[in-house]
Amino acid sequence: LPSVSPVPRIYLTEKEQELSVSLRFGYAEHELGAIRKVPLHSFSYLAEGDRVVRIRREAAVELSWFKQLEESSTGLKSGARRDKTSADLFLLRKGIHPFDFLTNQLPRLVEAGFEVYGESELSSRINRAKPTISFKVTSGIDWFDLKAVIEWGDQQVPIESLRRALRRDERFIKLADGSVGEIPPEWLDKYKHLFGLSEPQEEGYRVSRHHIALIDDLVRDSEQIEVDQKFEAARDRLRNFSGITPREVPVSFKGELRPYQKAGYDWLHFLREASFGGCLADDMGTGKTIQTLCFLLSLREEWLQQNLRRRKKAPPLVNLLVVPRSLVVNWIREAERFAPDLSILDFAHGARTTDLTEFDQHDLVITTYGILIHEIERLRDYQFDTVILDEAQAIKNPASESARAARAINCRHRLTLTGTPVENNTLELWSQFAFLNPGLLGSADYFREEFLAPIERRNDEETARTLKRLIYPFILRRTKDQVISDLPPRTEKVLWGEMEPDQRAVYIETRDHYRDLLLKLIQEKGVRQARFRILEGLLRLRQICNHPKLVKPGYKGGSAKMDSLLETLETARAEGHKVLVFSQFVKMLKLVESELTRRKIRYAYLDGSTTNRQERVDQFQQDEGICIFLISLKAGGVGLNLTAADYVVHVDPWWNPAVEMQASDRAHRIGQERPVFIYKLMIKDSVEEKILRLQEKKRTLVTQLITTEAGFFKSLSTEDIEVLFT
Repeated sequence: LPSVSPVPRIYLTEKEQELSVSLRFGYAEHELGAIRKVPLHSFSYLAEGDRVVRIRREAAVELSWFKQLEESSTGLKSGARRDKTSADLFLLRKGIHPFDFLTNQLPRLVEAGFEVYGESELSSRINRAKPTISFKVTSGIDWFDLKAVIEWGDQQVPIESLRRALRRDERFIKLADGSVGEIPPEWLDKYKHLFGLSEPQEEGYRVSRHHIALIDDLVRDSEQIEVDQKFEAARDRLRNFSGITPREVPVSFKGELRPYQKAGYDWLHFLREASFGGCLADDMGTGKTIQTLCFLLSLREEWLQQNLRRRKKAPPLVNLLVVPRSLVVNWIREAERFAPDLSILDFAHGARTTDLTEFDQHDLVITTYGILIHEIERLRDYQFDTVILDEAQAIKNPASESARAARAINCRHRLTLTGTPVENNTLELWSQFAFLNPGLLGSADYFREEFLAPIERRNDEETARTLKRLIYPFILRRTKDQVISDLPPRTEKVLWGEMEPDQRAVYIETRDHYRDLLLKLIQEKGVRQARFRILEGLLRLRQICNHPKLVKPGYKGGSAKMDSLLETLETARAEGHKVLVFSQFVKMLKLVESELTRRKIRYAYLDGSTTNRQERVDQFQQDEGICIFLISLKAGGVGLNLTAADYVVHVDPWWNPAVEMQASDRAHRIGQERPVFIYKLMIKDSVEEKILRLQEKKRTLVTQLITTEAGFFKSLSTEDIEVLFT
């Protein structure tokens, strides 16, 4: 036979559900088995003419096809030959499903030039049609019923089959005609939350009205969609905030709402009408208090008007406001100023009433988180209209007494106010919505597995976007840059310093100690088990950057950061500025306090142990002789109006920028008339500089709602830790 190029042919067979592949080569009308040691010639018998044909074999070409079939991407590995005369046999590699090979690898081999035989004789045929899914959504009282049908060509399966397959971690579905359809890989992430957050029904799923954004995501790309008018209207309202009816500001309101505040006021009414809970998460200093007071005042006026039209008096409409103890006086003062017609009961002190029927005589009851915990057994029996949690990060731990007490309150409507829905970890968001809209984010275990772990451990941006879409309709977040054009400018500057020699020596000694300790611990137990020690080491190094005395009380040397801070304070004081000084470490504030006392400089001071907070604030705001306010970041980062200051100094930057920004907003807020200057004191060639660089490197979730300090630390690799401790 004249020399011809061989055609590779794949023969598919199965035995006891094991798929095997034989390779043969076609030379014109002749076919030869593939063998690794290709001879120069092979012989083929021709019945026609009763003769034998000698075929010259193209060894190099055959071996190239052989090699291509053995590549790992095909999912095949070489097996034993059945006998000396048969072609070489290939089996599936471990972990490769036969359907996966037939669906994905086999078409690539055909495209590469292989001919395929025997597929139609296999017990399971592959349906190669692209699957499509059609939805029908109908509205119930406070739910939506979702029915769906999946089609592979002319074959239909109910959506429940998809749920069962995904639950068993299978990627293929057996169809009615005996063929098999492949589930597109992207469907796993796309539909898992539908199955995890809804209730199975006979022909579909019942989905809570809170999950309208989830349904919207699913049906948006569907080939066939049928929705009723009620769902369409609700979706449009939540998608674009269209259809939010502008409301009249109450006539007794003693103030003026800025346009964005009026929009927030209308949004609060919209949530109430739709029976949704919501979080007003505007930046600190943008007026969440005034929007809330205006809303509560409007509820009072509506109730009074309804009573005028009725013969029988309606039940009392009593609202509950829960705040940190430090903010009780501030809320009462703001209410007296903007909403004097609101009747307020102070239920935040030791002499509070024991007769809860007294609530009926008031529009608003103000209490604290501590008293809520103490009184929840009594309070849960009272029917409130709206419950509002201010600085709602107080319930960030879902297992805490405050979070459990808040969830136990009996009320018709729920709101939270906070500038930081998330401070340290993503579970804080679940805790807020377990209060606002129970069930929205599933159970705590479901949330940990499907949201917290992917976001915090794997920096999964798609999961973060999904979470943002779920909560988006129920959070109103406006930054100062977006809404307040008449605020004075805000300038931020980093003041870099270099450690004093003695300070550097303490730093290096501590750094080397923790580096050796951590690398050994990581090697033996892994990064996760070493996390506590990592945080401890970073804390000690940060403290040394401030002043070694925080770690070694007997230290006699200097501190570059202390020198820089005192120089900045002296300059600001000489120029007539008022300064807020924030530090995470109370010990650092005490060192600064001692130095100011020694220099006979008047100052105000506030940390977690301060009882007369408002008195300290008023003193700083009103006394021209006090130009410095020392504040612990945790105690004074929220709830304070300190517009007398126009300088803010962060002694030790906090790794979560949102917390640091909250503190700066004590000065840069409505009422501030002067430019605000914000200084961050940083030490060169230290853990402070290195961790900020790592933050930039890992800032994959910064544009998402979920930006957490704990998530950042959990993402640290062994290499990152080596960098931090070198």
